[in-house]
Amino acid sequence: MAFREIIGQKNVINWLKSAFAKDRLASAYLFSGPEGIGKTTVAINFAKFLNCHSPKDGDACEKCSNCVKINANTHPDVIVIQGEVIKIEQIRFLEQTLSLKPFIAKKRVVIIKQAENMTLEAANAFLKTLEEPPLNTILILTTSHKYQLLPTIVSRCQMVIFKPLPLKIIQEILEKKGVDKTKAFFFASLSQGSLGKALRFLEEEIDFNWIYDLVEKISIIKTWKGLNSILEKTKDLENFEKLLDFYQALWRDILLIKYQCEDFLINKELIDNYRKIASTISLSEIKDILIAIEQIKRWLKQNVSKETLLEYLVLKRWY
Repeated sequence: MAFREIIGQKNVINWLKSAFAKDRLASAYLFSGPEGIGKTTVAINFAKFLNCHSPKDGDACEKCSNCVKINANTHPDVIVIQGEVIKIEQIRFLEQTLSLKPFIAKKRVVIIKQAENMTLEAANAFLKTLEEPPLNTILILTTSHKYQLLPTIVSRCQMVIFKPLPLKIIQEILEKKGVDKTKAFFFASLSQGSLGKALRFLEEEIDFNWIYDLVEKISIIKTWKGLNSILEKTKDLENFEKLLDFYQALWRDILLIKYQCEDFLINKELIDNYRKIASTISLSEIKDILIAIEQIKRWLKQNVSKETLLEYLVLKRWY
């Protein structure tokens, strides 16, 4: 894949190309935006663009030795650091590598994926690298939660904002993959502008019936009875996050019903159910629920227990 094949981030790509053409490349960039919208893809292709032996029409050739090695993840000077927890040992090893000259690259590129996953010790160690960036090296950090990064790290990077993709584009991509129009629209709407998230919905062949069941339980529950059933079906974090995404989409649709904007519903098959619920709840209550879901998503990133988050959601719905 080259720059020309990346969907939805044309402005970012042109901005990076312009900085290169004007010889104004920063030593460190922070690619910030929602998960699954192409931050890492752009970073890797930027590495190819900077090191391609035979660039053509402002893009990498995809055929030279540098392009081939980068595509195969075997280039010694394109370093990707990642992990659910990025430890200080990984940063120390990086520092040792950066103390050497690049092996074959014109510009060595270091990509730290989801940089907010760095431990405090790792982040503080990495600050030293940012303060004294090595020659012929570009550091690229990606993040979906920039406010979880140390402010001193953020301040030493050139911020590059990645915007969510238009839902119409995501729907069109899914339809080209053979997804029927109704399901493509549904997945695109749930994706929140993230092509990566929409493709995961597709690849995992998600059965949303159990999510409907859980949403129904949460919508009708007025006591703590039934919470165990919900927790049982959302044992892993990923399922719980899907539940929240789906629940948020449902209440968004109910809000649209209140505003008489039925043409924009994500799931029109539930319109009768939506109307029943909308008739029993005020606009301010719906907005409170949507705000609560956003709060829960933030707390989830801070490892607050699912039990506590569900209790908060039930309280917001009924008290």
